Amino acid sequence: MDSLRAAVLQVDWDDLEHAYGPASDAPARLLALVGDDPEARSDAVEYLDAAMLHQGSVCSATGPFVRIVAGLLADPRTDVSVADVLPWDPEPRSLRTALLTYLVLFAEACRLEIPDEELIRDAYPADRDEADLRRIRDAARACDWRLDPNPATRTPPPPALVEAANDEQYGRAMRARGLLACRKFVPDVFGGVLPLIRDADAAVRTPAMIAAVYCLRHASLGGHEAALVELLEDAAAGSSEPRERATVARLLGILGRRPESLLHDPHPGVRACAALAPVFAGDERATAELLAALEDPETADRWFEDHLPGQQGWLRFDLARALADRVDDLETILPVALRLTAMSSHATYEHEVGPWVRLAFPEPLTERSVLTSAQRAFLGALLANWHPQLPLDQDLCRALVRT
Repeated sequence: MDSLRAAVLQVDWDDLEHAYGPASDAPARLLALVGDDPEARSDAVEYLDAAMLHQGSVCSATGPFVRIVAGLLADPRTDVSVADVLPWDPEPRSLRTALLTYLVLFAEACRLEIPDEELIRDAYPADRDEADLRRIRDAARACDWRLDPNPATRTPPPPALVEAANDEQYGRAMRARGLLACRKFVPDVFGGVLPLIRDADAAVRTPAMIAAVYCLRHASLGGHEAALVELLEDAAAGSSEPRERATVARLLGILGRRPESLLHDPHPGVRACAALAPVFAGDERATAELLAALEDPETADRWFEDHLPGQQGWLRFDLARALADRVDDLETILPVALRLTAMSSHATYEHEVGPWVRLAFPEPLTERSVLTSAQRAFLGALLANWHPQLPLDQDLCRALVRT
């Protein structure tokens, strides 16, 4: 463990913070990851989730911690089972797989789609005295207070913490500084996960692919895209698992690539995920795959467990949004629009109804509107399952359907 200890000792953890305060407890957690105590190992994984990547956010200690985690991936001691530590953990899995899952979350949490320049403006506001920001930070760090879960014995937070919580500009500056600090370690994560894309275990390969693609948004890694694309395509070509091939299809789409071979995959879910690639926006074959997938949207939602890269909500939401963007007339997709409208709820309106409403009625409806048969059928479906979000007059719609 000498190299791990050396890496841990190079960081001034007392000067860094995680979600619950100073990160002075980080060294013990890192050492526990590859220690001999299974319970301590599981606790260290939970710590990575709760303290270092709390609700998908990063702190000043997250980057240094994650850099060391990425360096541990090749360590044989990470090829051991780790028990479930959180309610949503799927099952006991290898420690390496668990760590890769959190590296994916780290790459997402770095918000690499936001330019550094924008973060720098928030991190160092021109109209704010730096000494005052440091004063608030130091005063808040000095407070020894934790929220007591028992209201009867709970004490109010110290004034310094209240000031830090209520100062929006300070909070924005600290969040931006945390993101900028973490981004420095994205290349280390990329270097740690890249070799694992060739791993024999799909449970390792898949999160390694996802983490690598998310890291690729870092300004220093653009030159690695071609090699990464080749690795992804090789992984899909050699995989017998539809979920892995679907993951590659989504990742290639994120990279702006054309997953041509996956558009002809034997599995309908893989074909549909390939069809979602933006480069297929004008491709009739891809549009046909989207239509075919939405003939039975509930089955499409069950093709794969858990979310695929880039997925927002149910898979049918992504399929519907892409289809609505690619067609220019309601008649082409009317059966799909009717089906999704019938199964929609108030909560899913924007995903399952909104795209078709904008497509069907590009101009405001009036008493003089002359409807096509497709528009009349769609209005009938809307009236049968009316949502308050609809930008339409319900009485007018009833009158138009009757004419």
